[in-house]
Amino acid sequence: MQRAKIQDVARLANVSLSTVSAVINGKDVVSDKTKRRVLDAVAQLDYHPSLYASNLARHSPKVMGLIVSNLINPFFADAAEKFEKAAAAHGYQVSLASTHFSPSQLRVCVRQMLGIRVAGLAVLTSEIDNEALTLLRSCKTPSVFLDVGAPGPHMGNIQVDTRRGMYLAVRHLVELGHRDILFVKNSHESKDVPLLLSHRRRSQGLRDALRGSLTKGVKVEVADLPGFGAQAGLDAIRNLRGKRSFTAVICINDMVAVGVYRGLSEAKLRIPQDVSVIGFDNTYLSEFLNPPLSSINISREDLSKLAVETLLQMLEGGNISRDTKLATELILRESTAPPALLR
Repeated sequence: MQRAKIQDVARLANVSLSTVSAVINGKDVVSDKTKRRVLDAVAQLDYHPSLYASNLARHSPKVMGLIVSNLINPFFADAAEKFEKAAAAHGYQVSLASTHFSPSQLRVCVRQMLGIRVAGLAVLTSEIDNEALTLLRSCKTPSVFLDVGAPGPHMGNIQVDTRRGMYLAVRHLVELGHRDILFVKNSHESKDVPLLLSHRRRSQGLRDALRGSLTKGVKVEVADLPGFGAQAGLDAIRNLRGKRSFTAVICINDMVAVGVYRGLSEAKLRIPQDVSVIGFDNTYLSEFLNPPLSSINISREDLSKLAVETLLQMLEGGNISRDTKLATELILRESTAPPALLR
């Protein structure tokens, strides 16, 4: 089925196009009875009003939608910039929205993107919403997800090889001689916001990596604190100060690592002489921390190019289902070293 048009709504409600337009734009010039008839037709047809009439007039909308979880986190901000650049290379503009890690807000963002009739939609978020997925399937808008999607008609998914990344982090620390490791994460789980899929996969990746290292006597303490990444990292170190012994810290992302750095500094612990630290995402922050942070790299440039290319293939070839894996790598800087007892 094709997307419903304003003409379809007018025909079903048995009113003029101007009446439908007035109702959609909230103009108080239509009787309540007629307004109800129009709104019922809108709901029945799942009609999304076009805000980009100029694109529709050309019958070739040149706008791609991009939804990210957050624009404060450098990972998502950088991904958005790279996506915009990749889309522009093919003559597309980008409409950007963020969810603030809220599944319900993701649903709102998807509806907004459908409302402006984007040619394709990239959902590069850490959360997912089943209603949003259902909506995209029904509208058949080409879409691609980061980790949280399921390939299907007009839908693609890019899977980050998180397990490999966590394996590289653990292996590096074990080879240096570390046996007491702290894993710090900032849980977003609450009554309104479930645990992020990216966090679940990174935690699972750590557990998988440890299965081959436990015979070497490796012990891992998990510190899971809610809230903003840097604050969670700081709170984790403050809460464990003097209570737990560890020689290395793996952070679920670089934002958490920023707080861990601050906490270790407060405790008069040096990096890496006293404690080694590894982050995840390899954002620009990694290079400017003191000392520069070793981190698992997820290439935002590769991610954005894959997302745009997937959407273009769907737009050019129609019903394409695609699942792509994105590699990770450990970028070593100056935040890791053998534990003091081995030097």
